[in-house]
Amino acid sequence: MPATTSDLMEKAMHSNTSPPRHWHRPSPASFALCLFGLGLVLAAVLAPAVQQPTHYHAFADQRVLFGIPHAMDVLSNLPFLLLALLGLSRLPQMPDPRWRSLALLMCLGLLFTFAGSSVYHLSPSDPNLLYDRLGMLVLFAAILSLATADRLGLAAASGVLLAVALGGAASLWAWQASDNLLPWVLLQAGGMLVLAALAFCRPQPGGYGLRLGLCVAWYALAKLFELGDEQLFHLSGELLSGHSIKHVLSAGAVLPLWLPLVASRYRG
Repeated sequence: MPATTSDLMEKAMHSNTSPPRHWHRPSPASFALCLFGLGLVLAAVLAPAVQQPTHYHAFADQRVLFGIPHAMDVLSNLPFLLLALLGLSRLPQMPDPRWRSLALLMCLGLLFTFAGSSVYHLSPSDPNLLYDRLGMLVLFAAILSLATADRLGLAAASGVLLAVALGGAASLWAWQASDNLLPWVLLQAGGMLVLAALAFCRPQPGGYGLRLGLCVAWYALAKLFELGDEQLFHLSGELLSGHSIKHVLSAGAVLPLWLPLVASRYRG
């Protein structure tokens, strides 16, 4: 029996009101992540400004070794370079190009962190500190994106990457323009809280099961050593400072993410 006019109209109305097939409702975790990010933005804008301490560049270990000023604070960045080279050598073995792109971003973050921190510690100053923080920003964005992809999916990771990149750029601009360090502090602290929360989420199908809890614990330990820079320098008989150890531990915090990714050569 041929379709009547009313049948055709009903079918057209149904097709017009149907949601696009590619649309997916955000998960509660993704929604919570968006709300948390919005809260960080509001805190950065509304909370009182935080000034960088005037003695920020006065690190405990001032020794010159092999003609290198502040040598241990410079040379302790080498683990970032080694991990970057290790990652670059493994990239061709990763089967999924989307994950490979995120891993490449982390390699670049490690390289930029090595270069930026080395330049800064050769001659500690605010202008050189910008290079250090730019490298850290790339690495933060890569780590948070990888963690989000592993727990919430690759689509959510794209949003996190964009948010961290824009938020980090705005934070560094605020610090340079008005000496307000609060947005940068919130970016770091907020990022670690996100990693800690994601550690309680199950990996997505196709994820790598990144050890996010270990990453957070390792980095928290690094920050404790940073706070005890001068005390540890004296306790060690002026062999190692807390800041130098912080560099090594911070690089080590990447390993719980790298090792599952490196093992990707055994997948599929």
